[in-house]
Amino acid sequence: MKLARFPLDDCEGLLLAHRHTSSHGTLSKGTLLDRAMLERLRAEGISSLVCAKPDLDDVHEDVAAERLAKALSPSAVDFTRAATGRVNIRTQQRGIIRYDRDLIRQLNEVDEAITFALVQHNQFLESGQMAATLKIIPFFVAEASILAIENLLFERKAFAFYGLREASVGLIQTRLPGQKDRLFKATETVTRTRLNQLGCDLVECSICAHDREVVAAEISIMVAAGVEMILICGGSAIIDRQDEVPQAVILAGGQIDQFGLAVDPGNLLMVAKIAKPTRFAENVAGQGHHHVIGMPGCARSPKLNGLDWVLQLVLADIPLSRHELAEMAAGGLLMEIASRPMPRALATIPPSEDKMAGILLAAGQSRRMGSVNKLLAPIAGKPLIRHAAEAMVAAALSPLIIVIGHEADKVAAALKGLPVTLVFNPDHARGQAASVGVGVGVLDADVTDVVIALGDMPLVSPEVLELLVQNHLQLDDHQRCITLPTKAGKRGNPVLWGRAFFPELSALTGDSGGRQLLDDHLAAQNLVNCDDPAIFQDVDTAEALAAMTRDVEKGQH
Repeated sequence: MKLARFPLDDCEGLLLAHRHTSSHGTLSKGTLLDRAMLERLRAEGISSLVCAKPDLDDVHEDVAAERLAKALSPSAVDFTRAATGRVNIRTQQRGIIRYDRDLIRQLNEVDEAITFALVQHNQFLESGQMAATLKIIPFFVAEASILAIENLLFERKAFAFYGLREASVGLIQTRLPGQKDRLFKATETVTRTRLNQLGCDLVECSICAHDREVVAAEISIMVAAGVEMILICGGSAIIDRQDEVPQAVILAGGQIDQFGLAVDPGNLLMVAKIAKPTRFAENVAGQGHHHVIGMPGCARSPKLNGLDWVLQLVLADIPLSRHELAEMAAGGLLMEIASRPMPRALATIPPSEDKMAGILLAAGQSRRMGSVNKLLAPIAGKPLIRHAAEAMVAAALSPLIIVIGHEADKVAAALKGLPVTLVFNPDHARGQAASVGVGVGVLDADVTDVVIALGDMPLVSPEVLELLVQNHLQLDDHQRCITLPTKAGKRGNPVLWGRAFFPELSALTGDSGGRQLLDDHLAAQNLVNCDDPAIFQDVDTAEALAAMTRDVEKGQH
């Protein structure tokens, strides 16, 4: 292809290289110029144009893209019609995409004018999502380059898409002494949601003692019922093939294919199988066994972990060979989440004494209050924010970090004399989450837990704070727990967070504060019954402020 400025008389039949706007309208880049177009341009005084002229063996970008799309030709995907040298490839159903990285590299090395890009290997995609894109960069490409790629792909697939089948799934949870019912309910809810997202139903659930013989009996019951895949979530994480859950599989007549996964979170995952009874030997996938998966502790959270990847392979009918599982290591270091048995944040910090800090959020703009800053509004002779801060000081929360932003000087003046650390949030207008991140970001390395309270809740008493702190610190694993007050099944504030959640709190965005994290970590929640209505009473409007002021003056709080 030759790209140059040509006299107008030589431009007929060439492609316009750059968009051109005139009184007659706009000619787009890549327009095939005809005589009428050129005459209109000549009338406007145009004497030359930058155009693309093909060489003798060149092929137009759209024709080349269509030919190469046919060479790719995997099933279960849709190809768009070529336009501006591009063909997009989208899925027809839910599934995963797989390919040979070396073949994709070879394809892209043929000619810099031809590019083929895909999502990650084993990427999970919903129906209609983009899986890959083929792009011819210039207006024309050499026929020899197209032939080279067609030969490269002869009897080979550049990629394949594997749709996920439906499967019936059973969940066995084992219980250790002292574990509460809410842990098992939360795990069942998270698991059911995870499976539904993959098109599967959780058809059987059971809770039993953390004992190999008992678990083996539960496995046998599910095998007899024809459940295709059995998930086992132990009350204690699997630590060895000799542990209770693996040995239960062996007692039930199964075999352990692998324990341990090169995906974090998700290391403590077990892959096993049990032969199907004769009457169940022919299933949708034509496999003669039930999959049994020992769940890692992080699977109690809906966040992405190794279990998700393993489930996707099983439902795509891809054998869980040792090679396949080992390949997960590439890209297997996933986002830090707090609910796994031993987060990296804790594994690298020496054991220390408990240290409960406090963060009070006082940076908001009080938008619903109009021109009034609610934090400065007087209640019983003191600014609203000072009531909230004094309660946290009285509860011996130290250090006490107060995040300020809107009218920072005035809020600071309202807190004068209190033993607190003021931290300014320059992005306070972006929402509450930014303030949470700022507050958590300045905590000392020896802080193990933190109370995060809202500045517009002045009626939360020191007694309520002390109740929550005491209940939280009594938990053996409080650094991996979230404690919050509840009344009649409704969650209130403030909320206590163990150190394992600090990375996620620091990364929050928007105006949701920690609400999304609470939904993500149901199994980590420690709910404390609290009869004090103050855990729900915030000040968002002028009416709410007036009502709270009247109640305080009447001595109702």
